[in-house]
Amino acid sequence: MVLEDESSDDNSSLPYMPSETSTDGLNQVPFSLEDPDYKGLELDLIVLCEKHGKPSERLVAFEGTMTGRRKVKIVESKSARVNDNLRSALTIHQLTEEKNKLDADYDKLVKDVHQLVDFQQDRVVDFSYLQSAVTYQHQCRAELVAGMNAEMAKKDAAAQKLQQKMNLELKNAEFTKFEKKLTQEKLELKLQVADLLKLKENHNEEKQMQEFKITELIKAEEKLKEKIKGIQAILQN
Repeated sequence: MVLEDESSDDNSSLPYMPSETSTDGLNQVPFSLEDPDYKGLELDLIVLCEKHGKPSERLVAFEGTMTGRRKVKIVESKSARVNDNLRSALTIHQLTEEKNKLDADYDKLVKDVHQLVDFQQDRVVDFSYLQSAVTYQHQCRAELVAGMNAEMAKKDAAAQKLQQKMNLELKNAEFTKFEKKLTQEKLELKLQVADLLKLKENHNEEKQMQEFKITELIKAEEKLKEKIKGIQAILQN
């Protein structure tokens, strides 16, 4: 609660006021000056301040060349004003920090939203890329399997052909071996036939010799018979 006279105005908070008695019209005198002879508690009218709960004091409202009016005003102590200023500054600082924090949180939220949107877009792109990569891998795998099957078929055909060739060569080797054996046996048979022919020739020669001997014996026998007949004829005569 503030009690003022009608001379108070909105400029009471200003530090200085102009004086009309100044030579230049700008002589500055403080608005409120403490009067050592007129200050202290107002005992006749004790009014407590609604804001601070303190009693009023009598102080000089202002003093100038034209007036000496005084007023009754609630005055805050310097420490209370300092505390209020500190509390106000602290409150302003806290509110500023909260505002900065809210701004930072809002900026972070906006950044997170953008990151989330980018992440969702990246996920869509990554999923499409992943799906394309999987499809490409399936195609590559199918082509690889087809190529492997074709290569295995070629290898199987080559192996079968090689096996047939080996079987043919084995048969040829066996036939060659059999042919060599047959040739050897044929040669041995020829040798045996030659031996037989030689034996036959020897036998024929021996047979001829025997026949010749038999013929000679027959001739000798006939001669002997003739001699015997001649001897008998001689003896009979």
